[in-house]
Amino acid sequence: MFGPWGPLIWSLALLAALWWVSRRLAFYFMSTLYALTRHETLTYALYAILILPGTLIHETSHWLMAQLVGVRTGKVSVLPQIKGKSGQLRLGAVDVRGGKLWQHTLIGLAPLLVGSALTVGLSYALVDVEALAEAWRSREMDAMLGALVASLARPDAALGLYLLFTVSDSMFLSASDREPIQRMVLYLGLILAALYMFGLLPALPASWSESLQHGFRLYALGLSVALALHLALTAVFAVIFHVVKGR
Repeated sequence: MFGPWGPLIWSLALLAALWWVSRRLAFYFMSTLYALTRHETLTYALYAILILPGTLIHETSHWLMAQLVGVRTGKVSVLPQIKGKSGQLRLGAVDVRGGKLWQHTLIGLAPLLVGSALTVGLSYALVDVEALAEAWRSREMDAMLGALVASLARPDAALGLYLLFTVSDSMFLSASDREPIQRMVLYLGLILAALYMFGLLPALPASWSESLQHGFRLYALGLSVALALHLALTAVFAVIFHVVKGR
């Protein structure tokens, strides 16, 4: 499906789905905590503790990229803050001083790049992803269930699933991260459109196209595992929330 663009399209679709489900999971988790504690600050604190490994990776990625591209940084925080009248929760921040658009674009992208690599690595370390994908294509539900049971039976399964959850949940970009990226995408889009219109857009070598397709296929399969985990957790906490709310 979708021809050579299939792996890229599936990767983007799964990334968008994972982002949306992760937001629903955060809503149900914090709503459940608040329904149990009736304490907003405690709810935010407990959620921040739960997601702390992912927050550390997110902010460290910003900081490391800033060092690599030569942009000065100030205070680094991984403590939760409530922003403005909207009450939006910010789990961490890196103070970046100066820099050009391309530098801020790379700094903003860093958590998604690092988080994606770790998500795929953890997915393949936890689950036989290729076997699951083959069982899914052939509709062999018994083989899928067997692979999942074997993965969950490992002694390090709980730790691995927790790390997969928190890393993949925290890799998405905040509004301030996205702002320079959106501008850069606009500029690059205009340049590529102009090159295409004048027939100056170079074609990628066949070997590059094949490598990119293979890379996006691996990425999509890794995201599928993270998405399945988020869907399962969301279902669990949605049920718990409605039970607690109905008491």
